[in-house]
Amino acid sequence: MQPISPPQSLMELTAQRIREAIIRGELALGSKVSEQRLADQLGVSRSPVREALALLQIEGLIRVLPKRGSFVFTPDDKSVADLCDHRAILEAACLGFALERNPEALVGGLRQGVDQMQRAIARNDSRAYSQGDMRFHSAIVDSSGNQSIARVHDSTIGPLMALRTHLFTEMNAHLDRSMAEHAHLLEACEQRDLGRAQAIVTEHVQHLAEAYRSAAPKSSPQPLRRVR
Repeated sequence: MQPISPPQSLMELTAQRIREAIIRGELALGSKVSEQRLADQLGVSRSPVREALALLQIEGLIRVLPKRGSFVFTPDDKSVADLCDHRAILEAACLGFALERNPEALVGGLRQGVDQMQRAIARNDSRAYSQGDMRFHSAIVDSSGNQSIARVHDSTIGPLMALRTHLFTEMNAHLDRSMAEHAHLLEACEQRDLGRAQAIVTEHVQHLAEAYRSAAPKSSPQPLRRVR
């Protein structure tokens, strides 16, 4: 018999909504978050919001400062460099597993991400481009077939995904170079050239740290969707 999966708790749903808002840039890096305001926006009590913020603090998306409150994380050069090193190692390893175990699924997922990014560029929609970028890189991890790596990736990559969205939407990061690197990575995977693919993804990830060092973060929070 198939095991019964327990439903997500209200705290998990609340954390998911806040996490998505940070990653998508709806809550600005460094902005103060109010438990009551989040509870009102999401239509829940303060208790699951408080628990959700504690979980997101562990993930690195929220910082709780004594006597000051809770804030969306603000990265510095060292933390960005560390995040990029972490991501490059994970994705390079996942490319090896994916090309060995699921090359068709990998290439298919990468193509979907590239298509979405190209449509976003045609519309001059940097937020949609960021979502396509997320889809592209998620395909690398998902196609690896390694659930342990996927869990580590999902629980630690949130700050970097939020930073990536921020760079694309607020700092005007160079989308042309980004798009070219995604296309080259897809081509390397189509040719089953693991060494080239790993070199491209490593260089591509490090460009994110370079882009952050050359600009200063700023944006403003937007409303969240109600949790049902």
